[in-house]
Amino acid sequence: MESQKQKPRIAVFGLATLGGGAKGMGIPVLVDLFERLSIHFDICFYSLINHNADVASSSIKIKQPTSWRIPGRLKYFQVMMKCFFDHLHQPWDVIFAISPYPAGAYAVRLGKWIRRPVVVQMIAYEAASLPGLGCMDLTIPWLAKVTRRVCHETDYLVTVAHIQKEIAKQCLPTQRDIDVLPLRINSERFPFVRKSVSFPVHFIHIAYYSLLKDQDTMFRAFAKIADKIECTLTIIGSGYDIPKVQSLLQSLGISTKVHFVKFAAQSELPGYFDKAHILFHPARFETGCAVIQEAMASGVVVCGTSVGILADLGEDYAVAVPPGDDVALATQTLQLIADKARYSEFQQRGHQWITTYGAVWAADNYLQYLDSIVDKDSS
Repeated sequence: MESQKQKPRIAVFGLATLGGGAKGMGIPVLVDLFERLSIHFDICFYSLINHNADVASSSIKIKQPTSWRIPGRLKYFQVMMKCFFDHLHQPWDVIFAISPYPAGAYAVRLGKWIRRPVVVQMIAYEAASLPGLGCMDLTIPWLAKVTRRVCHETDYLVTVAHIQKEIAKQCLPTQRDIDVLPLRINSERFPFVRKSVSFPVHFIHIAYYSLLKDQDTMFRAFAKIADKIECTLTIIGSGYDIPKVQSLLQSLGISTKVHFVKFAAQSELPGYFDKAHILFHPARFETGCAVIQEAMASGVVVCGTSVGILADLGEDYAVAVPPGDDVALATQTLQLIADKARYSEFQQRGHQWITTYGAVWAADNYLQYLDSIVDKDSS
């Protein structure tokens, strides 16, 4: 009997991406992506920090560093060497790194050793530099140097949004090829609820408090809206229990209208979306933004800024104003609330878009992309 064809082998490097972070959830869109890809590829995830293997797919092998207290870079090197020795036992076809540092830096080094193609995927602000946002990688000198080197030396460089690609080309700067492979949610996990705007209007915002997410602009816009109509704002995320936020809410007169939930698992979000009319998302920088996709899948209309996925989609799917403009955000949101037909159009278009271009579509794109790399390298 002819033996079954062996799957191509992919080594994935990341920071507990498939099961990590404060709540051990990892990044759900990436967990979903690699679970789907594991049907076609033999995947081993090399977590550069300790990983909650309980939440990972049983079809994906997990390797992680020792639990001993040693410097982070020694742990990264240890994990890279595990991948190297695994390659000697059974060769890898592709090395895939999630983010230029630390995953990309060690993946590129390993790729040179074992002469295998390396893909570096940028999922956030790794190759962006915006005024006033010191949290970005390119604003930290040593990290900027490493990021630029990795983005130059990797065989394949990927972003998850078209506008992210354009910003990366400007900020790195580079003329090299950058491929766009979006990440998408599994819309089946977010039941669609058809609704029309009613009062009080329920706004929802899901993000940690930061300059990047620009919640101060959101609070100012919401205060202007609350002066005109009856409304509430539910915020899911951490970092709001600081004097600055409480003082701003009091000065704007909206303390009683804003409600906080420190954490909600992804499985709990449909219950919050079910009660919401509008997702507020006024970020100063974004990429694929899963929460916008989740809202659209649920029938919640998005009012935000023209960055990331909203910039890619355009104004036919959501309210999208320039970052930092609370007046425009409030004005256009009020106009949307008053226009029931337009609200319904946004709701239907958003839902149709994410159900058409969801997780299955995204995984198929990655499958074809990785297959082409394997075929090219083996020819």
